[in-house]
Amino acid sequence: MHHLDLGLFNYQITFTYDLLKDLYGSSILNKMDNRLANIPRYPELKIFKNGIQSLSRITANEYRNLMKVMIFVLDDLISDEQLNKKLLKVYEDWNNMYIMSRYEEFDDNDLNNFEVFIIF
Repeated sequence: MHHLDLGLFNYQITFTYDLLKDLYGSSILNKMDNRLANIPRYPELKIFKNGIQSLSRITANEYRNLMKVMIFVLDDLISDEQLNKKLLKVYEDWNNMYIMSRYEEFDDNDLNNFEVFIIF
């Protein structure tokens, strides 16, 4: 699981940041960080008061917390509805696959559902 938390999800966040920065400039990153900082407190949910523009110091647990909120941070963040929907779908599919990867056992239905996630 650590590889998923620290490795793959890190790449997904970095890709999203780079993509949005290239398309909309650095102000979009500030908007994302502002949205993260304004998420209300909830037990056992890490709040990113300083944003996440410096990803090098984030732990696996903090990435798991990001997984819980990134869909809400990205929702209607940009004016391009088509790109916004695609980004949201990527994060939704990631969360679903991550949840499935933590199962102790799999049945045929689980594997069929997993295949649906990897075939767009």
